[in-house]
Amino acid sequence: MRRPRLRATLLAALVSALAAGLVGGCSSNGGTDGRPAPQSASSTRPAVALGFTLRRLELPVYDYQLSPAEYAEVARAKNILIAACMTRYGFSWSAPTPTVPLQDRRYGVIDLPAAQRYGYHLLPTDDPASAPVAQARISKKEADVLTGGQLLDDGTGKPRLMAGYTAPVRRVDGKEVPSGGCAQEAERKLLGRADLTSRAGVVSRINTGSFAESLKDPVVTKAMARWSACMKEAGYDYADPLKSIASARLDSAAVPPSEIQLATADVKCKRSMGLIGTWSRAESAIQRRMIKENAKATAEQRGDNATRLRNAAAVIRTSGK
Repeated sequence: MRRPRLRATLLAALVSALAAGLVGGCSSNGGTDGRPAPQSASSTRPAVALGFTLRRLELPVYDYQLSPAEYAEVARAKNILIAACMTRYGFSWSAPTPTVPLQDRRYGVIDLPAAQRYGYHLLPTDDPASAPVAQARISKKEADVLTGGQLLDDGTGKPRLMAGYTAPVRRVDGKEVPSGGCAQEAERKLLGRADLTSRAGVVSRINTGSFAESLKDPVVTKAMARWSACMKEAGYDYADPLKSIASARLDSAAVPPSEIQLATADVKCKRSMGLIGTWSRAESAIQRRMIKENAKATAEQRGDNATRLRNAAAVIRTSGK
């Protein structure tokens, strides 16, 4: 009898959920404390290939999240640990390291060369579709060992049963499975403790809440109005950059000239009206207030991220992979 297998799409969703639940949040910037984001050789080559330097935003909340490059390094270490664990049960495991996005798209496109070449579309280096594909199939037993029938909530770090499971998996073929499977065993090693409770949800709410609040800030709305007036002079009628980018057909592979022209006008108006500086200063003030209001939780999350990075570096160094 053939072993029951999970469909590839389910595996992709599983890998995505493991990454979201175990790594603890990712920012779109390298941080604001002056330290550069770690770059692997594979992540620096595409930046050179683009032929231009991308602008990065500096926001307080980024100090409490992993940068994209840091996220990828932790995921790399996690995959090494998972693979070692899966080997104990006679299974092999591999998963792609997440794509490291180079462009900060929080306020839409802010780089003129990117707009002139790619419009509102993702850069080739940032497109998840260009990342390596995970192994196509995984058996039920492999899923049992990998997850123990559980995933971590990406905001709280608390385990929850996966769809299709009525109880956590304790044993496979008579062999004891770690609580939460190899995935949570790996996270315990990266975090350096048994309790996987996370404050990532607090940081995530600051990240999204500050953006929403910034859109209502009078200084920002006035800057948006100036941007809109500039766009009208260029022949476009949009109230704000969010509506401008929403008009693009981003599901198409090709970038039409009309989109490039619109995105280029968008960035030029952002520059001439000083929108990005005004917007980021206003949102930074909002974030500093929110971080202060949640000082204990944000400090804990920042400490957890530092621990993950330190332990991830040790895992990669020891493994030689």
